[in-house]
Amino acid sequence: MTGFAEIKRKRRAHRKRRTTRPAVGREPGALRPDPNASSTAHDMFLYDKAGLDERVVESVARVPNSSGRTLWLNTCGLADTDAIAEIGTRFDIHPLAVADIVHTHQRPKAEIYGDTVLVVLRAPVSGPPFATEQISFLVGPDYLLTFQERPGDSFEPVRERLRKGGARIREGSPAYLAYALIDALVDSYFPILERYGDITEALEERIIDTPDPHLVADIHILKRELLDIRRAIWPQREAINALLRDDVPGISRDVATYLRDCADHSFQLLDMVEIYREVAQGLVDLHLSSLSTRMNEIMKVLTVIATIFIPMTFIAGLYGMNFDRGSPWNLPELGWRFGYLFALGLMALSSGAILATFWRKSWISLPFLGKRQLVEPRGDGPL
Repeated sequence: MTGFAEIKRKRRAHRKRRTTRPAVGREPGALRPDPNASSTAHDMFLYDKAGLDERVVESVARVPNSSGRTLWLNTCGLADTDAIAEIGTRFDIHPLAVADIVHTHQRPKAEIYGDTVLVVLRAPVSGPPFATEQISFLVGPDYLLTFQERPGDSFEPVRERLRKGGARIREGSPAYLAYALIDALVDSYFPILERYGDITEALEERIIDTPDPHLVADIHILKRELLDIRRAIWPQREAINALLRDDVPGISRDVATYLRDCADHSFQLLDMVEIYREVAQGLVDLHLSSLSTRMNEIMKVLTVIATIFIPMTFIAGLYGMNFDRGSPWNLPELGWRFGYLFALGLMALSSGAILATFWRKSWISLPFLGKRQLVEPRGDGPL
């Protein structure tokens, strides 16, 4: 499990990373490359029920026509804005949609541009610390275009299904392929949330066992991480629900049925996040309660020690007074042969009596006597 110090360091580095935002007054649809963007690469899947053509293409000009087959063109890395603009020209994509693809600060959403649907989602990259990347889907009549910020994704199971053939995915429309990819993206959140669940449980055990004041910072980091996850999942759920409307081009009733299952998964994710956030909020109260309980235990021990020494101090002070022993009323036992042993025994007897009283009232537990059990009252009548 990643330490909270490492999570805090990576969160600071992520906040320092500059995101590209359109300048004020800039022309709508203008592309502004991100200086931190990865290099651009394209891979293509052209398939139908009969066969599959999978290859890496160097430029969009080498992408063949679909010719009645389904084309999936995946673009990894958004550094080459000219290549992305060429894709927009080749498939007649609206300039605002192309700008949303390049500018990776978009909120998850679903928008319609003629017969094309743009879906922007956030895919988890790591967690903890939690980080996401923007993945854009352009669903057309006979093609699906996907754009991701960096190499590595959760789409490999879908690629394997395409390669094996015989599955429904080879017979489905581009909208069905988009559903399969979105479903894989949504499901990739579950392992990350399980890690945060383990972190929450471990943090709760640490608070109960050793309530350290430094744990407050760890709780705060956990709450911030869960808040970031919620910010990614909440609009994503709304974007998937937007695809279930009747007027979305390319989304048939059959595909909508599968998308409803994907929306249910998003609801489950949101429920898990809300539960973990409530638990994290409760950890603050648990931490304060544990600190208070620990302080009470310390104060109880100190009070018991002080109470035990009160009669001993009194006896020592009593026999430490300097009076003339010539008077029979001025501590005559000071001249007694066993006076010192008598004083020590009196101290031990008073201390034992106090300890026995505390034990009988169940205020303390003595190792040699054990913890006193409360006895339920006996009686035939109601309590």
